[in-house]
Amino acid sequence: MEIVSIKPKDIPDYTRFFVLIQKREIIYFSHINLQNKLYIIQYYTMKHFLFLLFILVSGEIFAGALGNATIRGKIVDNQNDEPVAGASVVVVNTATGVNANAEGEYLLKGLTAGNVSISVSALGYVTKVVEIQLKDGGNELNFTLEKAAVSLEPVTVVAQQREQQLLDIPITISNVNAQTIENTHTRTLEQLAAFVPGLNINIQTPHRPNLTLRGLTSDETSPTAQPRVSVYYNNVPNSRASMAIAELYDMERIEVTKGPQGTLFGRGAQIGAIHFISKRPESGFGGYMSAGMGNYAMKEIEGAVNIPLANDKLFARAAGIYSYHDGYVVNTSGGKLNGKNTFGGRFSLRYLPVENLKIDLMVSYQKDDNPGTAFMSKRYPNVNGEKDIFKYEASFDEGKEWFNKRDVFGSSLDVKYYLNENSYLSSITSFYTNSVDHRWDGDGSVAPAIDMAEYNDVKQFTQELRYNFSLNSRINGFLGASYWREDVEQKYWFGPNEQYMAYLIFQSPEYMVFENGTLGYPMPAIPDLGNPDMAQLVGMPLPTNHEEESTGGAINQAADIFADATFKLLPKLSLTAGIRATYESFTTSTEAHMLGTVPSTLGYLLGSAPNFFFAPVDYREISKKFWSTTYRINLKYDLSASSNIYAGYSNGRRPNVLQFNSAGESEVMNAEKIHSIDAGFKWNLRQRYWFDIGVFYHRYNDFQTSKWDNANYLVDDAGRATAYGTEATIKTALNTYLDIFGNYAYIHARFDDKANDGSQQEYAGNTFRQTPEHSFLLGLNAKLNLAKEIQMIFTPSYSWKSHIWFEDSNAQQPADPALARLEQDAYGLLNVNLAVKFNKPGLIFSVFASNLSGEKYIIGAGNTGMMFGVPTYVPGAPCMAGAKLMWRF
Repeated sequence: MEIVSIKPKDIPDYTRFFVLIQKREIIYFSHINLQNKLYIIQYYTMKHFLFLLFILVSGEIFAGALGNATIRGKIVDNQNDEPVAGASVVVVNTATGVNANAEGEYLLKGLTAGNVSISVSALGYVTKVVEIQLKDGGNELNFTLEKAAVSLEPVTVVAQQREQQLLDIPITISNVNAQTIENTHTRTLEQLAAFVPGLNINIQTPHRPNLTLRGLTSDETSPTAQPRVSVYYNNVPNSRASMAIAELYDMERIEVTKGPQGTLFGRGAQIGAIHFISKRPESGFGGYMSAGMGNYAMKEIEGAVNIPLANDKLFARAAGIYSYHDGYVVNTSGGKLNGKNTFGGRFSLRYLPVENLKIDLMVSYQKDDNPGTAFMSKRYPNVNGEKDIFKYEASFDEGKEWFNKRDVFGSSLDVKYYLNENSYLSSITSFYTNSVDHRWDGDGSVAPAIDMAEYNDVKQFTQELRYNFSLNSRINGFLGASYWREDVEQKYWFGPNEQYMAYLIFQSPEYMVFENGTLGYPMPAIPDLGNPDMAQLVGMPLPTNHEEESTGGAINQAADIFADATFKLLPKLSLTAGIRATYESFTTSTEAHMLGTVPSTLGYLLGSAPNFFFAPVDYREISKKFWSTTYRINLKYDLSASSNIYAGYSNGRRPNVLQFNSAGESEVMNAEKIHSIDAGFKWNLRQRYWFDIGVFYHRYNDFQTSKWDNANYLVDDAGRATAYGTEATIKTALNTYLDIFGNYAYIHARFDDKANDGSQQEYAGNTFRQTPEHSFLLGLNAKLNLAKEIQMIFTPSYSWKSHIWFEDSNAQQPADPALARLEQDAYGLLNVNLAVKFNKPGLIFSVFASNLSGEKYIIGAGNTGMMFGVPTYVPGAPCMAGAKLMWRF
């Protein structure tokens, strides 16, 4: 074989190519052409590689060696004639193949007339192979798939912006479908996270959830800080923390894609994406209603109805939920904490004016009117002298109301115009609004020291235009552009009683609340502590009613262009590559003022007078613009029709953060960057056994952590960090009556010892916060036929997590760890659901319990009180049990 070195402009015709990546750069790009020569094309950057890939792919498309025969058809379930979306359709022993669209339709192009075999496969169905004698021009071939006698539930995913099977996607992805949610009575995102290895979710307040994936936590507080974990609802980005969570009602499935996924899910998907997909309107009439009740005065009403409004043209679906339970922590000063009072509704409309045009309109609303969060102290006892927070009894300030109020309104318009079965143009337009009103007791005691409130108002608009294509049934992908704008207003209010706050400032917290739980004596004036620097302040009265406010805002904008495609190189080998270029514009402002006429006295000690917490600052604004590029490249090799291995490289980026420190000075933090290598194995055995395992290695630069800067919780650059680990999932259908499922994750996420310049890092060797090193879930779904139309279903599941730190500093405050450890030891939760199903008339009666064993654990530690040496802790929910009746019609 002759080896020829050439320049990119001299690339000859070709049939195959190969890429070698070394040190994150393209070193060689080679292929063998028909003259049996090995061409070496030297290229040195990923941008050059992607441009070269475009040239080579274009040459393949237009090489002229393809036939002019096509096959089109539809794939349906043999039991109900429902389309099998995402079914894999391939020409046997060739590199030609596509996936069926949402309607089960497919189109194979570029075929040569003659005898060929077409294979159709989908998880849960018996693979079907049909021989057909092709003629030039159009051919039609429909498929009816039969479910295996014992099989797993079918799974369709849209992680790559088109309907596919899990086996088709060369990245690590988890899927939780509607059946799993129902069988396990999964009602919260914390419970949902247990079904996804590597995902950890803790929610102290509905507007500030901790979404942690592979060690990275997304709980941004700055108006310009962007998420690390992208959250999507029905193809619409909804990632700001205050809007990111919603009730799990009338859901189709939840997909969690791991690793940097900027190409697929935009700039917020630095470490992955969570995509919530609700049920869409269908052609038939149907729906469900359910009502349940339980302990802690639990009440839940949920339902959905699907109505065809015009034959085969217009369909509507309405769904809603009301969920309530009393707080499980009693506030001895009045009321309860850590409760829930939520209403949600969703209306969807699907219009099919012509055969190849689909219009989806969706409007949703959720209102949370919850009691306050139980930020409890371990230093100070409640009024009954009890320091054990797992007595679930707190004593907060007398005569004050603590609350968590949140509203989220969303609307989206999704228009698809089909050029053919596998190629279409789409437009997705969305507008969301969100308001938050939250007040909390920051010291966790009966003393009126730290009284704070937060108000947020957010508006988001997005517009995406995308072209999904299938070129000669060998190259399947998409390209497009998008625009995103976010307007954020954020206010913090602080109203301390300085006669008790002074004990924390003078480091005498033991006098603020006595050991028997009674309120300490107020300090009417600044005492003489023998400090000459304070001499002129001695005797100054300490106010009880000082108030101040800090207001921040931001206008965040981004424009993207992106492309991503999978190219079948060989019958068993495919290459997936994508790129996204982003232009960002951030403008943020701040101002802080005293409210009313009562100045702070303690502020003179802290240098922030007439305020205490927020130094007075007149309106200030800062604006910055940035360009960035993210990309990915993956290879997948099919070991067989039901198993494959894959490996890939991708990079991710969390944008620069604009912020103001406690003195009102502006700061621009570096963008956080990640280089990621992923590899894995997927296996579907006889439609009854699913197993996948993935390994990953992440390298971080300019890691963005959060820390207190006097009164502000700011982003800080923690330098370099490394994470690696493995994630595995197993699902088995042992027989008709027993399914077993489980997962495991190992995540070693640490800050490096040395910075890029060789200096020692502040957090050297520390573990990422909110990240258990080991976690697993194990469960089963057992069925027993009680009569011909009556079946009992028992679904227990047990999830376990190892030790967790709640701060990147891995701190313990105060010095006595017995009083205040900012960590949670390993713990496990047992959830059970027992249902009796009556097929006629479609009734399901179930009893359920979460945390059946009554495990005691915390979901947060540190919080506002940590600034003053009095961290607070939020206890996790005790056993919550109840019963529910559902009617399907």
